[in-house]
Amino acid sequence: MRIATGVMVAMVGIASAARADDTKPPQISEVRASLKGGQVQVEARITDETGVLSAICHHRGAGGRVEDSPMVKNDFDDVFRAAFPGGPATEYWIEASDLLGNGPAMYGSPAKAFAVGSAAPAEKTARPQPPARKHAEPKPPPERVAAKASPPTVEHSRPATPPPEGRDFLVRTKIRGESPVERAVLQVRPQGTTTFTNMPLTRTEGEAWEAHIPASMAHGSVEYFITARNEAGQAIRQGEGGSRPYVIAFKGGAAATVTASAATTPAPAQAMGPFVFTDNPPVRIPPGRPFVLRAQVVPPTDNGEMPDRVAILWRGNDAQDQLTDMVRDDTGGWGGYKAELPPQDEGAIFFQIVACDTSATRCGIDTGSKRKWHATAIASQPGAARPLPLDAVSTKAPPTLPE
Repeated sequence: MRIATGVMVAMVGIASAARADDTKPPQISEVRASLKGGQVQVEARITDETGVLSAICHHRGAGGRVEDSPMVKNDFDDVFRAAFPGGPATEYWIEASDLLGNGPAMYGSPAKAFAVGSAAPAEKTARPQPPARKHAEPKPPPERVAAKASPPTVEHSRPATPPPEGRDFLVRTKIRGESPVERAVLQVRPQGTTTFTNMPLTRTEGEAWEAHIPASMAHGSVEYFITARNEAGQAIRQGEGGSRPYVIAFKGGAAATVTASAATTPAPAQAMGPFVFTDNPPVRIPPGRPFVLRAQVVPPTDNGEMPDRVAILWRGNDAQDQLTDMVRDDTGGWGGYKAELPPQDEGAIFFQIVACDTSATRCGIDTGSKRKWHATAIASQPGAARPLPLDAVSTKAPPTLPE
């Protein structure tokens, strides 16, 4: 039994290493196209070590414009299918990429498309069909299958203004879905190059994931995607607006202020005060349990002074303002801070991150003004309405905060 257990552990380790070293695009085989009632159905077996991120069937009528139909994976095997209106003259080709960005693998091309009415491609790649039976056998009752899970959703905002170059930069994101997230990867490359560096995203708590862009890459303009796959095998590759990569322009020397908030409008750089803030305020927090807020707070120049105190000024459902000190967060890179806030009931929470020197004569705030707050919903279900913005000055706020 011990020998068998050891062999299983070794096999799992080998499989994990293989996934980490995957540099091959998906394999496309056993392609078939059929026509019935004015509908074309294309199916193909598509496999990959890491997992297929996307499969698309491109198609066009005779001399017509190209249209794209996503291919959907079968629940029980590696067969992907797409259906769309067409006829015998409809031409198609397939492309697929994996979770790590390898590919696209191609079956055909715009210049060498396959015609639906042509039997040649299907004969070469079609799976053998069983011989016809003389007497039809009764089919077993269909199994009850759970509804197919949707791909994960990624909630992320890129920095609004350039962060300092030559420093580790922490990328935070929220990933959620009907099926648990199995794997998430940050794909990074210098702008103008073609090869991505893949860095695993680490789950910090709940739906929060993070990874660092290393200091060695934090120069000039950098492109990145966030990819994720759930346990149901559904995957997403998220960029700016979906298909374009996010872009960060790193800059050194001059003040660089970052705010990546989906809840408030980024403040102008000159209004942030003497410190640079990097944070990604959540849009939604589950009720009834503690939660952690994180931020990076640094001086605007390499020879500047770090803040002596960083705190969260927040207002919960009881409408009472509270000031909670943040502690250093070694996982948050240079200037990383975090604080745990107590559980909240359904409703809303408003907060600001403030930083000051010892005498509180030099203070900054991540929203750009002491009248602006991040507004986060406390809700158990995704899609909760965003709370209305709060315009107020707290009596607990340092008086030297910018207006």
